[in-house]
Amino acid sequence: MGGQAIALDIGTSGIRGQLIDLGTGRVLRTCITARNPIPGANVMDHLSFAIERGPGLAHRILTRSVQELIGMLAPESLVRVAVCGNPIQLSILEGVEIRDLAYAGKNKLESEHVGNVDRRGHVTSAGAIGLPEHVDLVVPPAVRHEIGADALAMMLKSGFLDDDMCMVTDYGTNAEMALKVGDDIFTGSAAAGPALEGQEISCGMLAAPGAMSDLVRTPQGWRSKVLDEGLDAVDGPLVNLRSGFSRAEGRMPDGITGTGVIALVYAAMRDERIRGCRIDGGSIRISRRVSFTDADLEEAGKAIGAIRAGHMTLIEEAGISPGDVRTMYMAGASGTYVDPFKARDLGMVVPMCTRMVQVGNTSLELAKDLARDPDAVGPLNELRERLVTRHTMFASSETFRDLYVYEIGLWTGGMPVERYRRVLSEHGLDGYLDDRADASVDRVCERDIRDAGSGVEIIDPGVRMTASWECSGCMTCVRGCPERALAFEGGTFSIDASRCLGTACERCSENCPEHRFDHSLFDVR
Repeated sequence: MGGQAIALDIGTSGIRGQLIDLGTGRVLRTCITARNPIPGANVMDHLSFAIERGPGLAHRILTRSVQELIGMLAPESLVRVAVCGNPIQLSILEGVEIRDLAYAGKNKLESEHVGNVDRRGHVTSAGAIGLPEHVDLVVPPAVRHEIGADALAMMLKSGFLDDDMCMVTDYGTNAEMALKVGDDIFTGSAAAGPALEGQEISCGMLAAPGAMSDLVRTPQGWRSKVLDEGLDAVDGPLVNLRSGFSRAEGRMPDGITGTGVIALVYAAMRDERIRGCRIDGGSIRISRRVSFTDADLEEAGKAIGAIRAGHMTLIEEAGISPGDVRTMYMAGASGTYVDPFKARDLGMVVPMCTRMVQVGNTSLELAKDLARDPDAVGPLNELRERLVTRHTMFASSETFRDLYVYEIGLWTGGMPVERYRRVLSEHGLDGYLDDRADASVDRVCERDIRDAGSGVEIIDPGVRMTASWECSGCMTCVRGCPERALAFEGGTFSIDASRCLGTACERCSENCPEHRFDHSLFDVR
C-alpha cells in the first residue's frame, strides 16, 4: 500500500511522532515536543485541568499541539494516524469522557451521571476530532479503563507476556508497572513525577541532543555522557564530585535528562557528596550552565521512592517475596538510557532479579505497528479480553501509602535508614534495601526510539491560551508566575499552556489584588 502514516506516542511529558512510508514500512523522520502541552506537571494535573477547566479546552490544546507536530513531520500523502498513550491522554485527544478515570467510587460516578466508557481499540475519523481531514485515526485498546494502551504496549512489546515471575516498568512521569506470576498479572501506576524524564529539574530536559544522560567513573573522576544528534552518548565534561571541580571538554551539555539525574544521584552517593537527603557543599556543577541542586535531589527522590514503593506494593499484593522476581523489563526513555545497575542500587529495579532487559519506547512501537497495519486492532481487542489483570489503585492502597510515606521521609526528611528497614520487615520485604543479586543485562535497543529515520527534531508545543478583561495592569500575576508561563501584551493575557502548572498552582489568580484574574475566560484562539 502506498501513502504515508504517522505514529504518535502521547506521553505525559511530551509527544513523540514518526512519519512512516507505508510502501516500504520505513521511518522517514521523527519529531518530538519538549513538553506535553496540557497545563500541569503530571498526569493527575492534566486530568484535574481537563475536569476543572473543561475537557473541551484540554482537547483543543492537545489537538493543536498534535497538528503542529504533524505539520513539522510534513507528510506528502497522509492516509493514517495511529496513537498510543495512557487512557487520560487518549481520552482527552478523542474528546471522550474522562471522569471515570478520576473517580474510583461507584456512588460518585453515579452521582456525576458517568456511565461505562468503551475503551476498546477502534478506527475512526481523524478529522472528526480536529486532526487532518480524510485521514483514519487508529486507537489501540486500554486493558481496563485505568490500565491504558501504553500499559498494554509495555507488556506486549517487551516480551513480558511470554515470561513468568517477571516485572515490567515504563519509567516515566506516570510510571506504569506490571508483575506477572503464572497467569496472573498485577498492575499499578505510580505518579512518579517528571524528574525521571528530566523535567521539574532546574537544568532538566528530555532525552534529546545535548542532554547529559550518564556518568561513568574513571581514574580522574566521573566522565559525563551527553547525547549527540543521533542520540548516541558521547564524552562530555569530566566531573570530580569530591572536589567540586569540572573540566570543560568533550560535548558540553545543555541540560540533564532523567537518566543523567539517576546517574548523578548514584555517583554523588558513592562519593559521599550526598549525605542523608542533602548535597554536601552546595549544588553539584557539571558545567558552567548545568548544575544539580538540593531541590532537584528532592524531586528525584520522590520519583525514585514512588517507583520503589509501587514495586513493593505489587509484590506484597501478589503474595510473593522480592527474590521470586527473576526478570525486570525496563521501558521508556529512562528505562533505555539509564545504567540498570545504578537504577537498581537506587531502588528503581527489584534488587534480587537476575536479568534486566532494556526495551525502549514500547508505546511508540505499538503505534507504529498500528500505523502500518490498522487491522491489528482486532487481535489487540481479543488480547485485551484474555488478559487477567488485578489492578491496584496506589492512591487508595494502604500498603503503598505506608511505604511511600517512609520513602519521602528517607529522601526528603532525613529519616534513618534503619527505621525504614524495620517497616519493610513488617511488610515481609526484608533485605529489599540491602540485597543484590548477580544480574545480566540484555539491551534490546540502543535508543528509546529504535529507528529515528533521518533524525530527531525537537519543537516547543507552542500552544497559548489568551483572555482579556479590565484591570489596572499592575502585573502582580505576571511577576508571580513561577514558571514564567504568563504574559501580558496589548491588553491581552496569554498563557504558555505547556509551561503552566495548571490547577496545581493558580498563583496568578490567588495573587491578583483586584480579584479579577479569571481562568474561565482563557481559551485557545
